[in-house]
Amino acid sequence: MRIVLNKKILQVLIHIISWIVFLSLLSFLVPGPQKINRLVANILPYIFFISFFYLSYFILVPRLFIEKKYILFFLVCAISLLLTIVIPSLINEIFRPAPLFPANNPVFPPGFPGHANTGPMMPGPVQPHRIRFFRPEFSFTVLVFLLILTLSLGIRIIVQWQQTEKEKINAELAFLKAQINPHFLFNTLNNIYSMAVSKNEETPHAIELFSEMMRFVILETTNDYVPLRRKIEYIESYIQLQKMRLSSSVKVHYIKKGDPGSLMIAPLILTPFIENAFKYGVSTEKESSINIGVEIENSDLTLIVKNSKVRTVKEDNNSQVGLGNTIKRIKLAYPGRHVLDIDDGVNYFYVRIKLNLK
Repeated sequence: MRIVLNKKILQVLIHIISWIVFLSLLSFLVPGPQKINRLVANILPYIFFISFFYLSYFILVPRLFIEKKYILFFLVCAISLLLTIVIPSLINEIFRPAPLFPANNPVFPPGFPGHANTGPMMPGPVQPHRIRFFRPEFSFTVLVFLLILTLSLGIRIIVQWQQTEKEKINAELAFLKAQINPHFLFNTLNNIYSMAVSKNEETPHAIELFSEMMRFVILETTNDYVPLRRKIEYIESYIQLQKMRLSSSVKVHYIKKGDPGSLMIAPLILTPFIENAFKYGVSTEKESSINIGVEIENSDLTLIVKNSKVRTVKEDNNSQVGLGNTIKRIKLAYPGRHVLDIDDGVNYFYVRIKLNLK
């Protein structure tokens, strides 16, 4: 709650500072008209400009422009521009000091040098008071108004585009997650089934491990990110579960370095490579090996998996899809923050994943 509040305060401060800088530069680069009340000439129009920016950003652009209601959008903009010109003009005329003598009807006292009238002083006719929508201000107001409109329109469209792209990525990630997750479920159940058929004494323990793993899988399917510590525990349980059903001809080596701490990771992007190693690197007829290494250094996570190749992924279309989806998820979840090296050798398969988790 405090973090959210601090972010809101920071956003408000950024807006205030941005407006101060923008309006200061505006006053310096585009000086307003002279000969009028400075309070009316500067502060009041600026209040209209700021109000119109947020009106345009939060209401006009998303609800009218983006919804292609262009006529209504430009109509509201025109009315706002008219109000921005008229209201400051009216207030300026109200507070404009009246001249001592009418500008076009100078009246001189009797005997004033050079004046022929020697009679009593007569007041000249007073011109009717007219509201003058000061023309020098028009260009200034229109220019700034159009600039504010362009800024609000441009910023909102960029933000809207970013939100659309994010929603698109999230939808694609969810789709890929839905495809990958059953892949693990069915393979693990097949492994436990094989243990039960062979009457392996470790079958009850395997079921217990599987139960704990499924709890984590459910967590993975409901959250965008999961604790790295829990993910590593899941991997270790998976490796232990696989070892229970393997013969002594399969050598499995696992090593972990570093502390995951409070790091978080996107789900379902590490386990597919480990699962494929056990699926395609295990042979009951000859010796085979699987080497798995996990290293955490600062905010970088490195996973290395190398296994002997008994059969290729190309022989299994479902595994090809699962591996391809995993690679897509890595690219979508960590754009510009991942390194993926895959070496599909003749007798081995090697993969190295490095992720920056911050």
